[in-house]
Amino acid sequence: MLAWRLVMLVVWGGVWAHRRAEVPQPTQDADASARAGWCAMAPMVEMVGKVTRSRYDELVAASLDMVEEDARCQFALGDAALELEPLRGHGGHPPLDEGDQGVEESLRRYADEIGLSFYTVRTHRWVAAQWPAEHRQAGVSYEVHRILASAPDRFELIGNPPLSERTGRRRWSAEVAKKVVGWKTEEIQVPVTAQEKVEVIRELARDDEAVAAQVATDFLRRPEVAFRAMCDAEARENVNEAQFEQAGLDGDEFDEECEEAFAEEGEPFEHPARIVHSWRKSMEFTDLIAVCQGFIAGAARLVPKLRGHEFTDTQTKVLENHLEKIRATADWIETAAATGQVDLDEQLAQLLRGQ
Repeated sequence: MLAWRLVMLVVWGGVWAHRRAEVPQPTQDADASARAGWCAMAPMVEMVGKVTRSRYDELVAASLDMVEEDARCQFALGDAALELEPLRGHGGHPPLDEGDQGVEESLRRYADEIGLSFYTVRTHRWVAAQWPAEHRQAGVSYEVHRILASAPDRFELIGNPPLSERTGRRRWSAEVAKKVVGWKTEEIQVPVTAQEKVEVIRELARDDEAVAAQVATDFLRRPEVAFRAMCDAEARENVNEAQFEQAGLDGDEFDEECEEAFAEEGEPFEHPARIVHSWRKSMEFTDLIAVCQGFIAGAARLVPKLRGHEFTDTQTKVLENHLEKIRATADWIETAAATGQVDLDEQLAQLLRGQ
């Protein structure tokens, strides 16, 4: 019997091996191709933070429900405090109602009983008074209601949320609400848009002429900024007027005038008019160099062409006259560069006039 069983096992083993050989087996390359094909077909998963976009949307939806429930709870606390001590004041946010110490005592006792601070209870009470139940907006956080509570048109305002630059949607947020009512916000402290940056700079220099002058001076040192600034007709007119006023001052008077008008804590800085003067001098210097280079280039081009040319007496006399003027002008330029004195003496003036 044992021998028979061994024979059957051998036979069945051979049959199984034969059938397995007939079935094509996947190779390592085929497995790799299959995995690559699956990866190619798999969609890209958008991530927000450390979670997928779908999970993020679930978290947002659940959190919105919790925020709305939180708003109901805080309004309920305010309504309870308001029932305990009705708000008799109008407008504003008075610390106490008409100086009534009994109101504070009652609210403090209530706050102690429920485990909150007196100031939290007082704020809830005031916000609840500014937002009667029929005007409270579903889906808007309690924080937004609190920020908008002092706005005269709050009932109409809360129903029309502005477009958020961050999300691109019309939905209230604490930062958006603060901007609407003019509160300082984190976004204003760290401005994002060009207009916000301009407003921050204006606010910082609004009441301080020294700061405004220093900022303008620093900006005008940037040629592209100066060019764009001078495209404004009023700015250009003001700069020109200041330039003419300063041009009438001697060097010492100019320094004294600027130090008195724009010095801050004993540390003088450059007036924008002085920067304009320096630019003008730089341009005039460039023009002077261009004139000298033009003369040199012209002479280098023309003189070689005079080879073999015989001058008449008249031509020689005219040339000598002009050369004398050129030498005198060169001496004048050298003197002006060395001493700063640019006045023409009478003899040189007569020479240049041809007298």
